[in-house]
Amino acid sequence: MNKTWLQNTLLCTSVLASTFLASPNIVRGQDFSIPDNVANTANCRFNVTGSYLTTIFNPDGSTGSRGVITLDSDGNFFVIDSNQGGVTNVFNPFSNGQGSWKCNSKTRVIARSITFAFPGSAGANGSIGRADYQASFNPQTQTVQGTITLRFFNLNANPLLNNVSPVGTFNFSGQRITAN
Repeated sequence: MNKTWLQNTLLCTSVLASTFLASPNIVRGQDFSIPDNVANTANCRFNVTGSYLTTIFNPDGSTGSRGVITLDSDGNFFVIDSNQGGVTNVFNPFSNGQGSWKCNSKTRVIARSITFAFPGSAGANGSIGRADYQASFNPQTQTVQGTITLRFFNLNANPLLNNVSPVGTFNFSGQRITAN
């Protein structure tokens, strides 16, 4: 094997490896505005990733619905809710929610999901729902608690740019779903 070729290959490999190690956003492929460092969030991703059975509370403290939130290790966020079938003349059926999440401390995350409301008894047209989550996790008890702020947008609006007034803020709590 040619010695010069081997040296050039090793040099090129070293430069590429150094570039990727020095620039974690290239490898991670996500733009988190809060640095993902040991002091701030390193344990958070490990401690909170998973699925949680949740209870969403009405403003009077009664149970409004049950759901499951899933935070995957890539920052994707998924939500299902027991009220997705809608309530006649109150709100229309709606889709599962999908979005993203990130740590903002060792045990706290923020998340955002988008859902689509289907046309029905509570309105002729569909709409887009955006739910903004603030949650605190307890790694010892495997529980979560937080708030969900819900906003609705017309189908032609951009729910990622527009910030309309919330229709409500709801408290929730939950327990991690385990395999055993």
